[in-house]
Amino acid sequence: MEWHFEQHGKAVGPVSDSQLDELMRTGVLSDATLVWHAGLKGWQPYGSLRSGATTPLPGAPALPGQPIQGCAECGRAFPREEMLFVSNTWICAQCKPVFIQKLKEGVEGGGLSIWRQGRTLVTRREAVLPDRCVKCNAPANGNKLRRNLSWHHPAYYLFVLLNLLIYVIVALIVRKQAKISVGLCESHRSRRARAIATAWSVVLAGAGLIVAAILYEKSWPALIGILLLLAGAIYGSVRGRIVTARRIDDKHVWLNGVCSQYLDTLPEWLG
Repeated sequence: MEWHFEQHGKAVGPVSDSQLDELMRTGVLSDATLVWHAGLKGWQPYGSLRSGATTPLPGAPALPGQPIQGCAECGRAFPREEMLFVSNTWICAQCKPVFIQKLKEGVEGGGLSIWRQGRTLVTRREAVLPDRCVKCNAPANGNKLRRNLSWHHPAYYLFVLLNLLIYVIVALIVRKQAKISVGLCESHRSRRARAIATAWSVVLAGAGLIVAAILYEKSWPALIGILLLLAGAIYGSVRGRIVTARRIDDKHVWLNGVCSQYLDTLPEWLG
């Protein structure tokens, strides 16, 4: 089931049952928080749903008629009917004067300036991403994961067939780099930390077996140790990864690994 919840007077979502439970567990939401899902007649306190009550709370905000959208200037979320779509950018009413003034001055508007291209997020290299988790769209509450990304055209991998050293040198020369900060909720931060800790445990166990093989002159512990080293490195790389660069140019970064709920709040990239 997909839920919407009220935060700072605005509707946020959708989030899944498990994501809503995690928000409750971590104290981001409470029993008094207004929530809604398809089938309810109106917004209701979450505690009343758990207790079996079904009467909508008087004075609750109206149901969102359109998807929630993030403002490209301030990053706050609003129903789309309350926003303007100007110059391929969604802007809230409060940020409209600033954005229009930027356009008049020939300055590229939109402090966030992020879009979606299919299932890929497109952002300016210097842009600040919204304060939402890129893995579940839940509030990130200021938690940012800073990543240094690099990318080169896949055709350069052909140099590996010639010589690995040549490939490394060419890749270092032609690669494009970008620094980004993505929002991450407490739940996904914890999952990532556990994955990294597990990976390091496996790697250290593998290293210990290799040392034991050398000390006791046994070959089989060394073989198992090497396998554990590889397994730990692969597990940590896959499970600890949050987003990956699909492409980087001089102005923009294309990111894979962002959840569909997050992407659905963004305008389509038109190039």
